[in-house]
Amino acid sequence: MNKANKYMKTSFLCNLFLSVFKLIFGIVYNVRSLIADGIHSFSDLVTDIVAIVGTKISEKPADYSHPRGHGKVEYITGVIISFFIIFLSYEIFKSSFNGNETPNKYLIIVVSVTIIIKYLLSKYLITRGKKINSMILISSGKESLTDVLSSIVVLIAIVFSQFSNMFSILKYSDIIASIIISILIFIMGMRVLFTNVSLLIGEGERSIEKNKKLEKIINKREDKFILKDYVMYKLGSYYEVVIVIMVDGDMTVRDGHKLMDDIEKDLLKSKLNIKYVTIHIEPM
Repeated sequence: MNKANKYMKTSFLCNLFLSVFKLIFGIVYNVRSLIADGIHSFSDLVTDIVAIVGTKISEKPADYSHPRGHGKVEYITGVIISFFIIFLSYEIFKSSFNGNETPNKYLIIVVSVTIIIKYLLSKYLITRGKKINSMILISSGKESLTDVLSSIVVLIAIVFSQFSNMFSILKYSDIIASIIISILIFIMGMRVLFTNVSLLIGEGERSIEKNKKLEKIINKREDKFILKDYVMYKLGSYYEVVIVIMVDGDMTVRDGHKLMDDIEKDLLKSKLNIKYVTIHIEPM
């Protein structure tokens, strides 16, 4: 089983539990913010399914029409997820004005439990996503993090509403919480959208740590050339590296070709998940 899909299936089961858990208590006690939060968790089920399908397609090997593989399907999946998140924020905002003005105080425990579970899930997805370089996992983890924030807003609203007898303005806590949740979800949706559109256009790896590792591998043979320039292009969970090196102008074609082969082998067997290497040689 693909690692990303394995992690996404764990996320799916967790979100299934959380969405049912929140919706049951939200409907029983007629708490609009908790229902909105439950819908948010339920939406994660849909994004999990989209992510699972996306990772499956992105694993397809290179073919005649796609010589660099299908890795960028991950970014298309991220864009689809972002549109769903933005639409969800609109739906939650619309439904923010019907519900109970003073939620049951015991819901504080319910919401606290969901916050802990969802936070652990979001950190799990983001950490695993960074480890295997999967934008689908990272996007899904960030989307899950908005669920944590929205649950915190619900918790604060429930606590505040308990004092509505003392301060009448606090009876609107639930409405305000629902609106805040919709705004948080919208902001996260836009972030996920911009990130994945940028990657679709073509974005180089900006991680200083990964670029230093790449330079170290290339410069193993620095006695034979000078590294002029390089770029690590993101292609989903793997990379294409384009390198420009400067060599002695009297170097033979045979020696130049062997040097390129040696550098390419070093890069392909590294742990940076590089699949394609293009090397340009220029005379000093």
